[in-house]
Amino acid sequence: MGVNSKKPASSGKSEKSSNPQPPKRAASGVVRAIGLLDLLVNEGPFRFAELEERSGLPKATLHRMLNELVDERFVIMDERALTYGAGYRILEMANRVWTRSDIRMLARDQLLALSALSGETVQIAVHADTHVVVIDHVESTQSVRLSISVGNKAPVYCSGTGKVLLAWCDAQRQQSIISRISFARFTPNTVTSLPELREDLARISERGYALDLEENFVGTNCIAAPIVDHAGQAIAGISITAPTFRVSVDELVAWKEPLIAAAAEVSRRLAPRTGGLIESAH
Repeated sequence: MGVNSKKPASSGKSEKSSNPQPPKRAASGVVRAIGLLDLLVNEGPFRFAELEERSGLPKATLHRMLNELVDERFVIMDERALTYGAGYRILEMANRVWTRSDIRMLARDQLLALSALSGETVQIAVHADTHVVVIDHVESTQSVRLSISVGNKAPVYCSGTGKVLLAWCDAQRQQSIISRISFARFTPNTVTSLPELREDLARISERGYALDLEENFVGTNCIAAPIVDHAGQAIAGISITAPTFRVSVDELVAWKEPLIAAAAEVSRRLAPRTGGLIESAH
């Protein structure tokens, strides 16, 4: 018997997949910048020609990107060696990420102690551009209280923690933050102008704590103190928040000493992680 040499009938369809993959999108500027930083961190420093060859970026694009990254301190140019290397801002950002993780652990007992003392909601928040974001809190056990969750945000100019973070930072950074604020009136007491805010920050810096007297929410007051790094720059704020019908302003201010002491204790604990001994910036 002969072997059947006929081929199976064609279905008329291509043997290629009927669902071809879409063409790969060109990398965005952000992705290319990250790739460039990754190259510098892992293998740098490089001369420009070496970096052009290794990165595969067009000469004009690479030149522009390097200039921008140098301006933002992500890249350092050694003018003597004519090389580009990773900048210290990368370390600063990494340090802030680790510090934030540490703060929650190192501050927890202080939040619990302040909550037990006051019977009110205590929170810790960190800077997030023109806002602050809550990273931990102990909620009041009272039936009427301000409900706060981790991740909640508030503007820097009308929140207690926001104002201590502004008051305890260097003038250049403070100006950079303030210049990007879009003021909005949340209550009749909300500060909505730069002169008012600057006056408030000067008072806060002098007395060592900030007050939010119904500036963010009607019927709610807050007192806050800064957690600072070794240079006296605020990296977080601790606050006590209470309803106005239950706690007067005088009663709120009476908690300033234990609040400031708690913030100072967390600052002391963080000192080895932020570079050394705590020094007051004021």
